[in-house]
Amino acid sequence: MIAIAGTLGTGLFLGTGSSLINGGPVGMWLGYTFMGLLVGSMMMCLGEMMCFAPNVGGFIAMGTQYIDPAAGFMLGISCVIGTGLTVASEPTAIGILATFWDKNTSHVYIYLIATLALMIIMNIVGVKYFGEIEFAFAILKIALIIGLIIFGLIADLGGIPPKHEYIGGRYWRDEPFNDSFLDLTPVSKARFIGFWSVFTSAAFSYAGIETLAILAGEAYNPRKTMLVAVRTVFYRIVGIYVLSTLIIGLVISQHSEDLTNGVNDGDGTAAASPFVIVCKQMGVKALPSIVNAVVITSALSAGNENFYGCSRALMSLARQGSLPKFFLRTTENGIPYFGVLVATAFGLLCFLSVSNGSNQAFTWLSNLTALNGLITWITICAAYVRFYHAMKAQGIDRKKLPFVGWFQPYLAYVCIFFFTTILIFSGFSVFIGGFDSVNFVASYITIPFMTLVYVGYKFWRRTKYIPLDEVDLSIGPAEALRGTRYDLLSHGQTFVHAEEDEKKY
Repeated sequence: MIAIAGTLGTGLFLGTGSSLINGGPVGMWLGYTFMGLLVGSMMMCLGEMMCFAPNVGGFIAMGTQYIDPAAGFMLGISCVIGTGLTVASEPTAIGILATFWDKNTSHVYIYLIATLALMIIMNIVGVKYFGEIEFAFAILKIALIIGLIIFGLIADLGGIPPKHEYIGGRYWRDEPFNDSFLDLTPVSKARFIGFWSVFTSAAFSYAGIETLAILAGEAYNPRKTMLVAVRTVFYRIVGIYVLSTLIIGLVISQHSEDLTNGVNDGDGTAAASPFVIVCKQMGVKALPSIVNAVVITSALSAGNENFYGCSRALMSLARQGSLPKFFLRTTENGIPYFGVLVATAFGLLCFLSVSNGSNQAFTWLSNLTALNGLITWITICAAYVRFYHAMKAQGIDRKKLPFVGWFQPYLAYVCIFFFTTILIFSGFSVFIGGFDSVNFVASYITIPFMTLVYVGYKFWRRTKYIPLDEVDLSIGPAEALRGTRYDLLSHGQTFVHAEEDEKKY
């Protein structure tokens, strides 16, 4: 449920509008569905490794353990920067969303301060309350989404008064793809490029799902928690996106004037939401405010989870000796207070968004992290490939593991190929209609930056790839590793005996 709270946000409620315009109803649905299958396969890789050896820090430690310490450092830096700047961007989004009701832009500072303060409070009350808060956010989102899906289906069948307009999926039949994307010719080219833009947007909508591994590391029974989560989160999140994009494509035309104006001029408010546009078309007036309110809670939830992830990523890097040890210090209830301070410092960047002179700087900082999700997914799958072959080289039977992913390692290779392809061509638009050097740098600066982080750490620490027969697989299921809620140097208990643990479940 926590993964749902962090993943379902503005990408679903607002971002699907631009995806519908770019790819058409069928193109949007195919893009989100295929990307969902890839992300689900990546989560199978992550789940198998986490169930084998749960740890605080999740996938960051896996890069160090199965590939190379430099890979673990790159994953950690990517996670810290990505989550940290999301902590800054979500209060900004809430400030913009609040203008849906409060047109006085001078009040944005109030919303920024209030949002940042709420995120700090939710991250210092303890893991137990953090989980309960995120669970409540997830329930709220799911309830709204289910209601909107049902509403859209009824609207498609002509059951919404007073118009009772029967749509019957005509938009899927009339123009399933965008035949005029960027005025490209021939039509087949416009369709493919429009579909590809949906493909990349869908990747960013699913971004953050991997933070489930960091959260599971602090559960009372991380192995059991991850086992249940991996088996269910794929169907829940992917199912929600697949059904939502299906319904949106059925009831809204990609040429809708309300949709085009909302995406171009909505400034991130509920005016750009396809669900709101459906309500307007059907004559329902109350829902826009409801959707805007839930989108605000979605932004708060995503910022809250990334705040948590930033502090724990710093802890994980400190555990492997890449950052100073003071990041390991925690309060009595396991809160890494130095990590919280760093996450708070990132959050202060939100005030750049209301400074006219700093908007460009903030945009560049955001672009630096835009592709972190894809880089992280590629590295997770690469770590799994190493894990798989290390198990084979050391004669360990995968069938005896707590969780075994499907069709491995082939799905891992498929994910690496497609994630890499999407990463490379994510900025394709800069090459269409004249080369745009500024957008080119903004689109691709993440790749050389992360390469520099990896190569720089490798030369600085003189790290080497770990041979398959030397990969440490000694902390697997043979040990009763049942609780890794806190780090080894924290006040919390790290190991819980199997007998004691089984009594609680």
